[in-house]
Amino acid sequence: MKLSNSFLRKWRFLLLLLVALLVVNLSHVQASDKSPPEDWQLQGMWSALDDSDPDVWSEAMKKMSEYDFKPVVEIPSERVEQIGKLLRDRDFRVRLAAARAIGEIGSEAKQFIPQLLQLFRDENWRVIRAAATAVGKIGSENQELIPQLQQLLKDRNWRVRAAAVTAVGEMGSDAKEFIPQLQQLLKDKNSDVLRAAVTAVGNLGWEAKELIPQLQQLLRDENSDVRYAAAIIADEMGSEGKELIPQLQQLFSDEHSEVRYVAATAVGDMGWEAMELIPQLLQLSRDRNIRVRFAVIRAMSEIERDAQQFIPELEKLFSDEDVGVRRAAAWALGEMRSETAKQFIPQFQQLFKDKDDRVRSAAASAVGNLGSEAKQLIPQFQQLFKDEDERVRAAAASAVGNLESEAKQLIPQLQQLLKDENSDVRAAVASAVGNLGSEAKQLIPQLQQLLKDENSDVREATVLAVGEMGSEAKQLIPQLLGLLEDEDSEVREATAKTLAQIGKFNTQQILQILNATHRNREQEAGLRFLAYFTSGGESNTITLIQWLGSPKRYPDQINNFGEERSISREEGNKILEIFADAWPNTENLEYLRPELKAQINKVVKKVDWQPKDIILLNKHYNNLEDEDIKAKIDALEIIE
Repeated sequence: MKLSNSFLRKWRFLLLLLVALLVVNLSHVQASDKSPPEDWQLQGMWSALDDSDPDVWSEAMKKMSEYDFKPVVEIPSERVEQIGKLLRDRDFRVRLAAARAIGEIGSEAKQFIPQLLQLFRDENWRVIRAAATAVGKIGSENQELIPQLQQLLKDRNWRVRAAAVTAVGEMGSDAKEFIPQLQQLLKDKNSDVLRAAVTAVGNLGWEAKELIPQLQQLLRDENSDVRYAAAIIADEMGSEGKELIPQLQQLFSDEHSEVRYVAATAVGDMGWEAMELIPQLLQLSRDRNIRVRFAVIRAMSEIERDAQQFIPELEKLFSDEDVGVRRAAAWALGEMRSETAKQFIPQFQQLFKDKDDRVRSAAASAVGNLGSEAKQLIPQFQQLFKDEDERVRAAAASAVGNLESEAKQLIPQLQQLLKDENSDVRAAVASAVGNLGSEAKQLIPQLQQLLKDENSDVREATVLAVGEMGSEAKQLIPQLLGLLEDEDSEVREATAKTLAQIGKFNTQQILQILNATHRNREQEAGLRFLAYFTSGGESNTITLIQWLGSPKRYPDQINNFGEERSISREEGNKILEIFADAWPNTENLEYLRPELKAQINKVVKKVDWQPKDIILLNKHYNNLEDEDIKAKIDALEIIE
C-alpha cells in the first residue's frame, strides 16, 4: 500500500512530538540527578587537563558539567586557574566546555566573571550562550555584576544583548532589579533577544506581575512571534497571570497553530482560574492541528482537578470517532498529573483495544508516566506485548521500563520480548530493562547476547541499558571494551558513555581503551579522556596514557612540530619500569603493542644509562628481542 505524503508528514510529526516529550522528561531527570563526583572521578578529570590535546581538555570540561560541585567538592586553586585559562583557548570547543564547567562550579568561580563577560563578544554563538548561562548561575552571589549587566543590556550588538538577557534569566527571582530593562527588551526587534527576554521574564514568576499590562498588549500584537513569546510568559506565570485569560482566549482562534498551542497550554497551567474557558477548550479540541488538540486536552485535565463536573466532557474525547482526537487524548493522559489520570483507568483499558494501532501505541506510552497509579493496568500489558503491531509492543515495553519496581512481575515477559523478531521492539525492551536497573539483573545474560545483535540500534540501546545497571553489570566489561571498535559510531559513543558509568578500571582495561584510539580517530579525544577518567588519576596509569594511545604530543616532545626534549636517567627508569609491567597486558592488542614497542625503543635511545640499569634493559630485550636494546646492554657490560 502506498502511503500519502500527507500521512507521512503527520506520522513524522507525531514521532517528533513524542521524542520532544521524552527529551523534556529526561532533561528534568538529569537536572535532579546531579551529584558530587567521587574522589576517583575527580582525580581522573583533573589528570585529563594535563593531556597535550585541547580536545581532551574539552571532554574533561564536559564531564565536569555533569556533576554538582557546590555542596562539598573542594577544587584546588591551581585547577580553578587552569580552567580559567581554557576560557582563552584558541579552540572554541575548549572555550565552550570551560564556560559550561565554570557555570557548575559556583561561587568558587566568581573570579572568572570578567573573562566570561568578555566571551559575550565571542565569535561562536554557543560560547556566548554558555558564558551567559555561567554568569547567570554565579551572578546571584555577586552584586557588583548587576551594573555591568545593566549596561550590556543596552549594547548595540544584539548578540551581547541576548547574552546579557540570558544571564539575567539564569538568575531567577534575583533578577527582579532588571525588570525595567526587561520591559524594554520585550520590544526588541531581534528575535533572539526577544526570546531570551521572554525566558528571563518567565523565570521571574510572580515577580513579573507588574509587566501584565504590557503583556496584555503583546498578546494582541500584529507580529505572531511577539504573540507567541507573550503567551509563553503567561504560561510561565501560571495562576499569577490570570488577568491575561481574556487575551489568551482570543488566541484560541489565532491563524498560527504554535500560538494556539501555547495559549491552550498557558490556560491549562492556570488551573481552576481558567474554568470559565472549558466550553471554548472543548471547541478547540477539534483543532486541525493535532499538537493543539494535545495541548487542549492536557489543559482541560489540569483545570478539571478543581472542576469535576467537566470529567464527562473529557471522557467523550477518548471515544471520539476522529482517530486524531483519540490519539491526542491518549498522549494527553500520559501528561496528566497521576491523581487526575487515575480517574481515567477505564479509558486506558478502552484505548488499549482501539482499532487504530497508533492509538494503542500512544495509550501504552502514556501509562509509563503514571507510576504506581498504573498498577491495575499491568495485567493488560501482557496482551499489549503480543500485539500484532510492533510499535505497540515497543511502546508497551518502554512504558514498563518507566514503571520501574511496579513492573517487576512483567520481567519474564520482557525476557521473551528480548527475542522479538522486530529490532525496534528489541531496542525498546533493552532500554526498559536498563530503566528497571538492578530489579532486572536476572536479564543480564540476555543483554550479553544483545550486545552482539546484528542491528546497531539494538546494540546501542543494550549498551546504554548496561550503563544504567552500573556495578551489577561489571561482568560485561570485556564485551563492552570490544564494542569500542564497533563498526557503528553511535554504538562506540554509547559504549564509552557506559564504561564511564561502571567504575574505576585496572591497567589492562585502560590499555584496551587506548588500543581503541587507533581504530576510532574521530572519537580519539573522547577515548583518551575515558582512559584518564576511569584511571582515577593513578600515577603509573597516567604515565601510560601520556605515552600511548596516539596522543597529540608524546611526553618527549616539546611541541606539536616534533621538537624533542631530553629524558633524564631517573625519568627513564620510571618509564621503562611502567612499560615492563604493561607489556604482558598488550599481547592481544594489535595496535597498542607496536606503539609500546616504539616508545620503549625511543626511551632506551634517549637516556644516558649506567651499568646498574642492565637488569631493567634486559627485561625489555627479553620481551622485544630488539637488537638496538641488545647493543645498548653490551656497551654497558663493557663499561662495567
